[in-house]
Amino acid sequence: MTICISAICTQNNDEHIVFAVDHMITTGIGEFEHNSNKYSLVTDNTVGMVSGRALLMDYLLDDDYSKKTYSEIQNIIEDKFKLKRLEQIQKEILDVYSIDFDFVKDILKNQITNEFQNQILINITKAKLNTAVLLIGFEEGNAKISEITETGIVSFNQINFHTIGSGSIQAQNTLLFQNHSKDNDLKTTLYNVYKAKKNAEAMQGVGKETDIGYLNEKGIQMLNNEDIKILDQIYNQELIYGKTHEKLNELNI
Repeated sequence: MTICISAICTQNNDEHIVFAVDHMITTGIGEFEHNSNKYSLVTDNTVGMVSGRALLMDYLLDDDYSKKTYSEIQNIIEDKFKLKRLEQIQKEILDVYSIDFDFVKDILKNQITNEFQNQILINITKAKLNTAVLLIGFEEGNAKISEITETGIVSFNQINFHTIGSGSIQAQNTLLFQNHSKDNDLKTTLYNVYKAKKNAEAMQGVGKETDIGYLNEKGIQMLNNEDIKILDQIYNQELIYGKTHEKLNELNI
């Protein structure tokens, strides 16, 4: 798996979207850190991040979206998800029995009395890609966050942040604990998102390496290693702050 995090903020009266991803790659042979990007610049002001099957990233995001609106892009990605799921069902389930979807439609017209037919339908229902896209971008001047899977599109514009992948619960809880809102400024949000990513590392499947940056209507800006070191120093200081605070000595115990 991986972790993908996004949060809307406001800087100089303009909305920005901070995002972070790790470098964990999941394949058929296991999980490992890789130097490839887990985010893709879909257009000048739209970024897509993928959690799940890394090999689906190019299929879902590598297209000419340059003249598409944010809404059009998310709809196209949803259609690609649905098509890929159908291809998976055909290859992994139907081809085993040398049948097609017309056969499935025919058996659905009648009462199911054959156990093999019933099992085929169960397997089709359970078939999942176990992959999601976290799409962030701008439309008509407004920041947008969406999660896209083969089951549909969910918008998180009102919540102002969202995460997908391993460690999502830890990351979301961190942003809630930080009381994040889109009224936060850019620097505050960069730290909130970095802290969310670091806390997510407690879960298996989340890599230690971090790419973090922000997006606005003009384009994307990634933080360099020195900036990330500063965020890491603040994070580590926060971890030990309570443990070493002088006020602890005033406890009446």
